[in-house]
Amino acid sequence: MIKLLLIFTLFQPGDTILTEEKAIELALENNFAIRLEKYNLEIAKNNNTVGNAGMLPTVGLNANGSKTIQDTELEFVNGDSQNRDGAKTTVYNAGASLGWTLFDGFRMFATKDRLEEISQLNEMAFKSQVQNAMSDVLKAFYNTALEQERLALLESTLKLSEERVAISKEKYEVGKASKLEYLQAQVDYNSDQSALVRQKEIIAIQKLQLLQLIGIQEGYDSFELSYTHEKSEYLTDLANIETEAIQQNPFLKQLKSQQEVSLLTIKENESDRLPTLDFNLGYNYSNLSAEAGFLQSNVSSGLTYGLTATMTLFDGLNRTRTIQNAKILSEQSYTAYEQGEAQLRTAVKSGILTLQNAQTLAALEEKNLAVAEENVTIALERYRVGKSNPIEIREAQNNAVDAQIRYIEALNTAKIAEIELLRLTGNLLKE
Repeated sequence: MIKLLLIFTLFQPGDTILTEEKAIELALENNFAIRLEKYNLEIAKNNNTVGNAGMLPTVGLNANGSKTIQDTELEFVNGDSQNRDGAKTTVYNAGASLGWTLFDGFRMFATKDRLEEISQLNEMAFKSQVQNAMSDVLKAFYNTALEQERLALLESTLKLSEERVAISKEKYEVGKASKLEYLQAQVDYNSDQSALVRQKEIIAIQKLQLLQLIGIQEGYDSFELSYTHEKSEYLTDLANIETEAIQQNPFLKQLKSQQEVSLLTIKENESDRLPTLDFNLGYNYSNLSAEAGFLQSNVSSGLTYGLTATMTLFDGLNRTRTIQNAKILSEQSYTAYEQGEAQLRTAVKSGILTLQNAQTLAALEEKNLAVAEENVTIALERYRVGKSNPIEIREAQNNAVDAQIRYIEALNTAKIAEIELLRLTGNLLKE
């Protein structure tokens, strides 16, 4: 069961125990995929404003000043003349303007709805990424746990082989066994040691991969996993799990949201066929002073306002093309949703089948495990008293190891299938 409570008991460098809750907490804080997707979500939320939709006016200020120096020779119609060298002309202008689109064929409203839907789409994408990251971390966690179980099993097998070596040595020294039997016991013991070394390497690599998924780079050299294989409370009703997945799967919701975005894009493009009406308001101030010319000084200020209506009558059929492409993209989004739903149903059915079979195998192997362990005990005692040979005890030992491996693999397969079903149904993250 993954019922996440963010209590922030984070895994610190030097800690020796890592639980699945701590692994998830660390991943939510440090996983790179989650952090990258969060940026997209923040951008989508920032874009979801009425101003970005074009509903608000634009206000601007402008000012400029210039000075010119000219030599002038002027003759007027009445016969007068004016000659000036280095005559200066100074001009100052300042103004404020406001532009507001009052009507644009309802495009601004469709744009605002589209921005809202894109924000929701990115929320679904973020939740989907969180669940995917959690699923990857938990699967890596339990796969590492499986290798940890294998290591414990090999350590137990090595102890049994060590005991067999001691028994065969004792029997050889008193003349009850041949040197060949003693050497064979040593060979089997060395073989078990090699398997143990290889398994330690496998676990080290698995732990590095787990830390990479969590988002931890260094400072965590040695730790053990603490875990259970308890069944999740969210998978008790397997009969209705497919319906639950269709209703709650974050990725499917993301595809549904994409459908809405494509429909609103069509509305935006269709609004371009209608006229637009803009309101304009401005205030201007001008100050001119000249040492030569007709005017020596001119100061003016005033308010201007008005409405501007525009309508494109023909644009080379580009608007029609844009609308057609938007409709094609809308049909594509519907097809993508149908594909996603079909894939989800198949994944859920496959996951249920895998889970049920793994649970059945685990129950069978658990019964077989007790028999195999008892068989090893009996074989070891028979070997101790000289009633069995090395082949018999080694076979019993191998059978016990195989039974234990099949059992822990069945448990791990069931757990991985459970994690996948929780991801598909959207129940992996429960706050």
